[in-house]
Amino acid sequence: MKAAVDAVFDDAKVGGVVTDFVARIDAYSAANSVSAKLVQLTMPGVPDVYQGSEFWERSLTDPDNRRPVDFAARQAELAKLDAGTLPDTGTEASKLLVTSRALRLRRDRPELFQGYAPVTATGAAAGHLLAFSRGTDASSGALTLATRLPAGLEAAGGWRDTAVDLSTAMRDELTGAGYGPGRVSVAEVLGTYPVALLVPADGEKA
Repeated sequence: MKAAVDAVFDDAKVGGVVTDFVARIDAYSAANSVSAKLVQLTMPGVPDVYQGSEFWERSLTDPDNRRPVDFAARQAELAKLDAGTLPDTGTEASKLLVTSRALRLRRDRPELFQGYAPVTATGAAAGHLLAFSRGTDASSGALTLATRLPAGLEAAGGWRDTAVDLSTAMRDELTGAGYGPGRVSVAEVLGTYPVALLVPADGEKA
């Protein structure tokens, strides 16, 4: 079996097909990964994070928590984030940004995670946005915005006029940018990363 697999990867034509395919889906895969991670960390329930999985996790099975982890690399990247560095989208550090900011917000601001309410977008690409508030209604609490089906979104022309309504001024925990109150363009909110984690800008529940 090992010889058969090695033979396939030793074939330059097959290798080229695989390489081209990976290059074509890489950005979409990264968007899907951070979107799934933010939803998992902010949805109702207790989030579970395997140690070492703060970067990309490419295991074909559940990762083994007994495996060696390069904690120094993660600590160095986290220090950069805490110093104000915004990593490029799709990088290892961008997943660490999402993971660290979401977990810290749940730890430091539990009052923003007291309920659940779906948030509905309007516009041409509304179906590509997964959004919910962890407040008692759609206008309070931490607000998660995540991209779904990014390849189809791009093929259809992007976010275009898609928007969400914010009843209060909010700040993105990932970028520090502020939005609202009022109707806000999703293309603007998700202009840096395919996800956003919004909280009331004044530090109080809306």
